[in-house]
Amino acid sequence: MRTIKLPDTIKLPTLLDPWDQQEPSGPDATGIYNFYRNLAEGDLTTTKCKDCGKMNFPPTMLCSNCLSNNLEWVKIPEEGELYAFSVMALGVPLIIDTYAPFVVAIARFGDYPENGVQISGIIFDSKYEELKIGDKVKWEVIEIQGPGEKKRYWYCFRKI
Repeated sequence: MRTIKLPDTIKLPTLLDPWDQQEPSGPDATGIYNFYRNLAEGDLTTTKCKDCGKMNFPPTMLCSNCLSNNLEWVKIPEEGELYAFSVMALGVPLIIDTYAPFVVAIARFGDYPENGVQISGIIFDSKYEELKIGDKVKWEVIEIQGPGEKKRYWYCFRKI
């Protein structure tokens, strides 16, 4: 598993660090606790409507297609296809500037749009020149260490 180390001196604003807000229940629960729990267990998941079959990403509590709240958690297919990409060399957020330049991409997983999702993510292990639209990619969960002893999980893409 790839690990990204954040400096100990940077406090992430709540908007950029919702990890601590995720509780399975209670007044502060956001309803997407399972997304973060599943990432920590190595799975990238989202919600899928049981009424119309639409997969939503990011996960939602109401279907964006039919507004139903009859949703289930599903694992996103591990392999997808590169739809768009660009390189990020300047203006990189301070917390990951040591990893620049890197590729920011949009990939489609599953049978998009009928039964799949389109997701944005970072590709660390391929240069811009090595990629083309239609390349096969795989998502992988990454560990984010810091600031301090905190551990969080997110995802990135890898060309396959």
